[in-house]
Amino acid sequence: MAAMFVVVLLAIASTCQGAPRARREAIGGKLDKSFDLLGLHMGLKYKDAAQPLKGGKFRLVIDDLKKYVKQAHSNKVDLDFDFDGGAAVGDGLFKMVVHYSMVHSDGDGEEKGELMVERKHTGDLWTTTLKTTAGAFGGKTLIPAAINNMEVKLESDRKTKFHAKYVNPTKNRDIHIDVDRVP
Repeated sequence: MAAMFVVVLLAIASTCQGAPRARREAIGGKLDKSFDLLGLHMGLKYKDAAQPLKGGKFRLVIDDLKKYVKQAHSNKVDLDFDFDGGAAVGDGLFKMVVHYSMVHSDGDGEEKGELMVERKHTGDLWTTTLKTTAGAFGGKTLIPAAINNMEVKLESDRKTKFHAKYVNPTKNRDIHIDVDRVP
């Protein structure tokens, strides 16, 4: 029993760390960390391995989601995260983009989209943006239509002005709020 356990552990360790170079690079180029096991493929590439909070890329590919979650409506799932922590770690400025792709198991096709969250400081204006986009899809999407193709944007100088924008064409929403304080 113990010998079998050791063999299984060695198999997992060799699969995770010593995955064939071709497969590791196919998922996202030369990676800092990777994991390939039973149809689950993960890869991580840091911008600076010494300071992981500066950002990097993470990719997760599941060859057959139904194998792990019986109620899943997708077969293949591909998530690609790109995180940029900015020049200074801890200043609250960043940009994260998530690309997703899900192949529907009922034959409806492939659902694709993107989520972008960004926090930036330009001049005296702090801006936070959340934006989702979805590609054209003929069937019923797994991501709710209420949050597909929307944008939320908040801007402030933290002293005298605040501007907010919410645009969601699916729900026929285009809301703008402008607050200016006169000192």
